[in-house]
Amino acid sequence: MIKAENPWNGAMQVWGEAIRLIQAAWLEAFVYLAGTIAVWTLIDLEVLGESMTIPGTVVDVVLAYFLTIGLLAKGGLLANGLKGTFGTYFLVSLVSGIAVLVGLVLLVIPGVILLVRWLPAYGIALGEDASATGALGKSWETTRGVFWTLFLAMVFPILIIAMPFFLGVLEGFSQVTYGDLGQDYEQASTLYLFLTTVLSSFGAMAITAIGIASYSLLRDRSEALNTVFE
Repeated sequence: MIKAENPWNGAMQVWGEAIRLIQAAWLEAFVYLAGTIAVWTLIDLEVLGESMTIPGTVVDVVLAYFLTIGLLAKGGLLANGLKGTFGTYFLVSLVSGIAVLVGLVLLVIPGVILLVRWLPAYGIALGEDASATGALGKSWETTRGVFWTLFLAMVFPILIIAMPFFLGVLEGFSQVTYGDLGQDYEQASTLYLFLTTVLSSFGAMAITAIGIASYSLLRDRSEALNTVFE
């Protein structure tokens, strides 16, 4: 439970908790970053081939699962042991991922709302005896009234993940301007692919940490909804 005078102060507390969790689970965070960056860079550079996209996604999900468990366990959030299974985690990821994606594609705002309101869902699914739909429902209720606090906490990782888009614009401009330089442009394109993968992995890790941090700080909210994030 945390108390804050305004959403910005609450967001800073969420970030503080996220940093604490990452420091505690630094090995899992390192493995996640190294694994996802390596896999997606090799796929993007066509070293592994486009046929490896689905296996790469599986690797990404598994690494994210172990990162989440690491954040929960080493963050002291599994005093009663792990309650949920990988199956529950996967269903939460699948349902929330599809819903958020559809929301973003259609009107953007609904996707952002779902992303924020479902932040603690993974913690609830793995730390408590809840089904995938139960975890999503409880997450929605738990985050009621604290949207702006959690949204502000999410702005930074969202910007990190969005940076590849802006880099893509610059990369496209470079192709038009310097495309006749051959090898120089090819090197620039390789660097662009690597940087976008690094940014995406760091952004995803930050979102995962913020999600578990929100779970950590809101676990007791069912007993004191009016005193959290005030």
